[in-house]
Amino acid sequence: AYGGYLGTRRRRRTWLPETTVIFGRISPVSQWLDHPLRENLVQTESFKKLWRSPEALQLRSGMTVAELALGLKLDQLAKDLTEQGAYVAVDAQTNGVALLLRTQSQEWLGDYFDKAIDFLRRDAKAKGNPDPIQSAEYRGIRGYKIQNGIFAAIGPWMLITNQGDLAKTILDHRADKVQGLSQARWYRQARESVESKADGPSADFWIDMVELRERLSNNDLFRGQAKDFGAELILGGVLSVMANAEVMHASISVDSQGITLEAGTPSKPQWYGESRQHYVGPDATGHAPNWPKVPGSIATLATYRDIAQMWLRAGDLFDQNVNEQLEQADNTLTTIFAGKDFGTDILGAIEPQLQLFAAESKFAQEALRPTIQLPSFGLVAKLRDPAKLQRELKRTFQSFIGFLNVAGAQEGQPQLELDTVQHEGVSIYTAQYILDEDRKYPDGLPIQFNFSPTLAFIEDRMVLCSSVESAKSMVGQTLLSGSEGKQNVQTWFEADASAIARALQSNSNSIIAQNMLEKGNTRLEAKREFDTMMLILGLVKQLSMSMEFEQQARVQLRLEPHQ
Repeated sequence: AYGGYLGTRRRRRTWLPETTVIFGRISPVSQWLDHPLRENLVQTESFKKLWRSPEALQLRSGMTVAELALGLKLDQLAKDLTEQGAYVAVDAQTNGVALLLRTQSQEWLGDYFDKAIDFLRRDAKAKGNPDPIQSAEYRGIRGYKIQNGIFAAIGPWMLITNQGDLAKTILDHRADKVQGLSQARWYRQARESVESKADGPSADFWIDMVELRERLSNNDLFRGQAKDFGAELILGGVLSVMANAEVMHASISVDSQGITLEAGTPSKPQWYGESRQHYVGPDATGHAPNWPKVPGSIATLATYRDIAQMWLRAGDLFDQNVNEQLEQADNTLTTIFAGKDFGTDILGAIEPQLQLFAAESKFAQEALRPTIQLPSFGLVAKLRDPAKLQRELKRTFQSFIGFLNVAGAQEGQPQLELDTVQHEGVSIYTAQYILDEDRKYPDGLPIQFNFSPTLAFIEDRMVLCSSVESAKSMVGQTLLSGSEGKQNVQTWFEADASAIARALQSNSNSIIAQNMLEKGNTRLEAKREFDTMMLILGLVKQLSMSMEFEQQARVQLRLEPHQ
């Protein structure tokens, strides 16, 4: 059972104090290092090049010195230190963190301790420094203090902590057989309601949210309040969970395809109330759309957000300062959208299911390719009443382009020219920046030429994006999805690392020049940093995220590396 921590000996759970607010269990290092995913990763070309980089060579040199001093490879040392796992605790009373390692054996740990202490003392003496180690004995156990860390061998267990009082409490509980954490109400609840399900190597953490909120009561995360519109839009439902959950489980796990980070807790609809239905939907049943991704996507975010309801409920969600800012924004946006009320007429025209995307840029004419090439991006939304709203939205779009031209002309910016393009029977309304025939562009076209604001209607969906080519690529798609496993999530996100790498590579000269300007690096140094970034990105295949609130409040991040 996951609750029987500190190895197979049930009594070990009594060592930690009842005031523990975070408890974690980590699989033996051998399971992580010997996992097929790790073995496949180190065989990739990107990893091999990174491992030969100057920074990696310097790190490897330091590792070799330590290995020679200890007489043991560092990977084997890590395996021996955690042969039966590692356990971590955060204590509220002492503000201390404790790490307990179940090592190979008591004899092995004693020998390792002697070698490590001897190495540190000899190294300090060789450098002319004083003895870096202090030692003291408590309850029959000798402890060592090195800078801010306290170390002690307890039989086959190695204790590491940053607080002497916490170390004493653990030793007291061990000697006096005090029940400790096993008697804490939150810990018993965690054992009953929040369970780890990982099959491979994992790190699991159980958190006492009630005590954590009490300790951090002034933090906005635990008060369920957002300070601004953007924070509410992104984190609103999460803030409600943080303000109400009693116990939370977080984990890191590895399988044959990737690494998963997850945090979750049982969820209750009343946590969100009417004010946050815009985020989770009625009874927390709001689900993201599962539409096809835009061809050539770099990243896709699909979510449930009733932004119109959020806009109209601003008085309940925000303080006076934020509401005054929103009122000013509403007046400006109403002017931009030709007198249409932004909350009711514009935001209210679309369903809560939204899809945002970034895609690789395409240019119909090579002559219109700007020097710096940005990805295209846009919004896909389902209209509440397509027959009624399409004409209204078209007029609003044209008015907005006119506004951009007036504002741009005052600053000497290029002008946009409206156009209607027919593509496979679909009318696409777009605007293109006009080349100034009397102006030369010695440094290439400016960044504005990345954008061709576009509006299109495909079935009952509205597409509003920065590129006419992206809109064209979506014509012919249906609402049927080719993706699985997203039907019941409130938000999902996917990013293609290879596509991101291609986008960065196409702008490598600009990125390197910016590095030289900001950091004062030579071109060689800036290029080396860029190449390192590309190699790190080359290790990754895909990054994804999902979020749900209906029965379980759960956030999951997943990284799939190249193998």
